[in-house]
Amino acid sequence: MLSNRISQLAPPPRRVPLRVVCSAMLGITGTLGAAFLIMGMAFTWGFVGDFRPVDELRLVLSTATTQGTITNVAATNASENDVPVYRYEFTFSTPDGQTVAGQGYSTGRTWSAGDRVKVQYVEGTPTVARMEETRLSQFSPAALFVVIFPLIGAAFFATATIRGWRQVTLLRHGEIAAAQTLSERATNVRVNNVPVIEYSYEFEAQDGESYLGSSKSLPSQHIGDEAEEPVLYLEWNPNTSTLVDGLRLRHPLDVDDFGQWITHESAWPVVRYALIWVGIIAVVAYGLWRALGVL
Repeated sequence: MLSNRISQLAPPPRRVPLRVVCSAMLGITGTLGAAFLIMGMAFTWGFVGDFRPVDELRLVLSTATTQGTITNVAATNASENDVPVYRYEFTFSTPDGQTVAGQGYSTGRTWSAGDRVKVQYVEGTPTVARMEETRLSQFSPAALFVVIFPLIGAAFFATATIRGWRQVTLLRHGEIAAAQTLSERATNVRVNNVPVIEYSYEFEAQDGESYLGSSKSLPSQHIGDEAEEPVLYLEWNPNTSTLVDGLRLRHPLDVDDFGQWITHESAWPVVRYALIWVGIIAVVAYGLWRALGVL
């Protein structure tokens, strides 16, 4: 028999508090993933922030070349394999007589001021130009290895988002049933040195069939405190289910007099979720602007 707090649950669809939605979408995995993503992207722009793949591609496809003159050579603060990176400033003239200035980079010094060099440029947009055997960005494409860090963060964040959306879907559309807890085991995942527990259970759905399910959660006094644990499952797919007390929320859910979910969660999950998305949008937008050569 289900506890009174769950037995009064209204039939789906139900309202899910925004604080619960944001908390479910993040969790520890999502928070760490977002931090890795945002800080990793900021770190990446520090290495390849001036990388201009669109302009590099346009130059590869361009056949327009001319002779130019190097006007200045300077060592940058960057190096690759302990070899200094140099910046070259140059000028050249287009067939219509327009004088254009540009700059490029190379690992190791090759030319000096006053040298004549071959310049490749984009017809119609001569400001997109580079000297032969140089690049537009300070670092070579090999520096793109740093993108692995934000990619790992993005994978963690996406995993948490998918799992959180599944939980929210169960809270909004899930049918309630009584489950018998079959077993519990400690996983290899630890949070603050506390192992995450995987609970296995069995329940009977409205179609009269029995289904097995499992939920992962930190050890909780709310799991196992009842003869039968409340479980939510999707009517159209009973294999998708979760223990109500196994949801990764700071406070257990309760039901109000109208059969709707209520929570004692603070507003912090909403603020944190909003700040995370502001950070993600900011670093992604900045990256797109740099990649397109806007900044």
